[in-house]
Formats: sequence, C-alpha cells, structure tokens
Amino acid sequence: MQTSPTTTLKYLPILLLCAILGSCNGTSQKSPEKPTRELIFVSSDKELNKAFNWAKNKALSYAHDNNDPVGYWYEAALPDREAFCMRDVSHQAIGAEILGLGKHNFNMFLKFAQNISKEKDYCSYWEINRYNKPAPVDYENDQDFWYNLPANFDITFTANRLYKWTGNKEYLENPDLINFYELSLNEYLDHWDLGYRETLERNRSLHTPNNPENSRFGNKRGIPSYNEGGRGETMLGIDMTASIIAAYKAYAEMLKLRGDLSLSSEYLEKANQEQEFLDQFWYDNEKQEYRSILYDDGSFDYFMVGKDQAFLHYLFYFDTIKEDSKILNLVGKYEANFNKLIVELKSYLPIMFYENGKSELANKVIINLCSVQNPRRAYPENSYTVIEHLTRGLMGIEADAANNGFVSFSRLEKDLEWAEMANVPLLSNKIGVKHFGKTKTIAHNINGENIKWTAKIPGTHEFLFVNGEKRASTQVANGMLPYSYITIDLEKNDTATVSTTPQS
Repeated sequence: MQTSPTTTLKYLPILLLCAILGSCNGTSQKSPEKPTRELIFVSSDKELNKAFNWAKNKALSYAHDNNDPVGYWYEAALPDREAFCMRDVSHQAIGAEILGLGKHNFNMFLKFAQNISKEKDYCSYWEINRYNKPAPVDYENDQDFWYNLPANFDITFTANRLYKWTGNKEYLENPDLINFYELSLNEYLDHWDLGYRETLERNRSLHTPNNPENSRFGNKRGIPSYNEGGRGETMLGIDMTASIIAAYKAYAEMLKLRGDLSLSSEYLEKANQEQEFLDQFWYDNEKQEYRSILYDDGSFDYFMVGKDQAFLHYLFYFDTIKEDSKILNLVGKYEANFNKLIVELKSYLPIMFYENGKSELANKVIINLCSVQNPRRAYPENSYTVIEHLTRGLMGIEADAANNGFVSFSRLEKDLEWAEMANVPLLSNKIGVKHFGKTKTIAHNINGENIKWTAKIPGTHEFLFVNGEKRASTQVANGMLPYSYITIDLEKNDTATVSTTPQS
C-alpha cells in the first residue's frame, strides 16, 4: 500500500491539538530517550484527554537519566524515596515502555536479577535507590530486610511481557536474567516452601533472623503475599499462588522461544499443577467465591475492602481465572466497591473493567485516579498504569514480538465516539491507532519496518472491509465479548482502515 498525500497529513490535526493543550511539553522529561515524537492520545472525551495528559507528564517527571550511580531508572516506590521497588516496577513497566523508557526498564530488571543471592535466601533487594544500594527503609543487612515473596515471580512474569512488547531478546537470553528466572522458579520456590505440595504446611517464620526479637523486620523478611495488612498473621495469600502460575507460564514461553521445547513443557506442567491447586484450594464452592488470605488459625478472608482491602485483583493481573461466571462475580464485587480501595489497588482495575465490557466504568476510574481530588494521585505507579490502561485497555493495543505484529481492539462506549493514540513504541516501530466507535479502525505504521496488524472488531462479522475491499474475517466466540479479526501487513508509513462497512 502506498502512502497518499492525505496520509502524510493524517496526524497534523492531532499534533496541533497537542500543541494547543501543551501536552507534548509540560513537565520536562529527564530521560535522554525522549522520543522525537511523543506519545499522544486524544478522544471525544475531554476529561479522559485531561487524565492522559496529566498521567504522561507526571510519569515522565519520575524518569531519571544515566547520571545516578544506579543508571537509568524511574521512581517506583512511595514518592520521594528516590528508589524503585520490585512490585511497583513490575506494575509500571509496560506503561514505562509505552512512554519510551525501555533503557530504564531493562536496567532496573537487570539490577534486581544481579542482586539475587543465596545469602539472602535467593531474594533480591526489595527496593534499590538511586545510589545503587538497597533502600535503607527496607534493608538492614542480608539477614534482616523486608521482602514480599511474590516479587521474584512477578519480575519473571513481567520480563516476558516486556519481551512481547519490545522484541528485546535480552529479556530471553541475558545470563543474569536467566539465572534469576531459574533460581526463582527452583531454589527460591523450594527454599521458601512455596510450591503447592508444601505451602499449606510451611512455617510462616521461615528464614527469619537468628534473633528476631532484636531485628528490624522479623518475619516481614518473607511475606507470602503482597497484602501487608490483614487481621492476623498471614500464612498465605492467593496472589502468591497466582504469581507462581504466571511465572511458570512466562518462563515456559521464554524457553520455547529459546528452542528448549522439552524444558518448556516441564514448566508448563508445573503451571498446570499450581492452577489446579488454586482452583481447588482457593475457591470456596459452598460460598461460590474466592478466598484471598489464609491465616495462622486456619480461617480465611474473602473479598474485603476498607482496612483489610481486597487482593483478588491479582487473579486478573496474572490471568488465572478462566470461567466466565467467576470472572463476572469478581468484576461485580470490584465494580461495587472500587471507590473504597487505596490507590495501589485501584490502579490495577481499569483494564480489568475494559476487558470485561465495562469501559464506561474504566474511564470513570481513570479520571478519578488522575483527579486533583485524589490525594494520592502522585503515587508513581498511578500515572504509569494509567498510560498502560488507556493503551492496552481502551485502545486494545497489544504487541506480539514472536510474530512481529500488534493487535488493536476498540473498547469504546457508545457515548465515546472516537479515540486516537499516536507514536506508540512497540517492537522496533512507532504505530498509531484510531477507533471510530466499534465499527472502524485506522492503523498507521508511523516508523519502522514491515509489521503485521491484527485488527479486532467487536461482534461477529463474516466479512470485514480493508480500505473498502471486502475480505473474509475470522470470528472468535470469546465468551461474553465475541469479536472478528483480520491480519494485514503494514509497510513503513502505511495506513490502513478496517471496518464493518465499505467506507473509506
């Protein structure tokens, strides 16, 4: 497909609007990776545009260049700690990649990998600061430090996501990262009795300091959940099991891409065993809902809000629920209670709502997260995740490095007539996507080599139209949200339109 003069001018209106709004400059970006064309989002929803502009500028203000001893990094912890935390980095990484902070991501993941050690019982540093040291607020020495045990699995899971988004084979092949993945899924998991065979009998104070009464952190050195509160001694969290499943599956995918099919199958089987444990132990058939925390007295928490909070969102984050009825039940609970959640939890929700047919609610949550009325909106993960939610959630943009392609999927509501995102970095490309309701999508390969575009259109359509030409599509049942798709090749600077009617 050749580029027309109209295509050349395609993004002029959006760039002019960006200049008028001041969204392309705003807070100065400290990163030397500042793109020549910044990420842009505009839509017919002015409040959503405002939220995006605030989130982008805020997130970039947390990015730091290579002048600090730790190298490229962005803040991913409580504000003003000048540090990055394993959980927060995992949660912020895709948003950071979309903002052009690929060097930052890889450097921080490498720092976590390089600091895993037997002396720390195969943990890494929970938080690393700009001086390339463990953050003093969480670390006393190798025997006395704070650590949430899902972290190693979260890093492994997210590393695979970053490969899919970037095509950076260092995430698959770097020796330090491979060492981290393998230690985490073997020595670390066994040493801390986290596998499904041992975890219900494990000692909650495993590997605590020799004199816990004189230590700063005691058994906080190995919290078996991201939930740091609760009403008693947490023996195990459902997110612990979910993170193990996600890490096994992620590493199985990485091994397959490296050509080790036999070992890949072994890890996939381990994931299936942990999934069976999650389905049988963590789901209460009598109550017809998931348990979230197991306490030392044998009791459970379920979905809770307020002081104890709800941590079942990790079932979505780690993709461990398959049954539509269970998904709907849990989505409904979060829909009814999202206003009661703290920012660290609420920042996981928009994409969960987008992917389950509740885009209007997802937009509302994003606007709320970015509002000046939100007293904790400056928490770094908040702004980074908003960028991911709009890109992957509302716009349905996903990268697929193994197939040199990307996907788009409109999740607009009827009252949101159109939305456009430009200069999205994925693989070695910059792409743009514009949705008109749920019936028409335009994609532009702004910069980069040939790339495959899979245009997903909501609903079942025997045929779709590519630049007005009728073509057979593939239909996918996908439970409650069926869709049809077609895949086409986009050369550099190509623009194509996929629609349900033969419109230009």
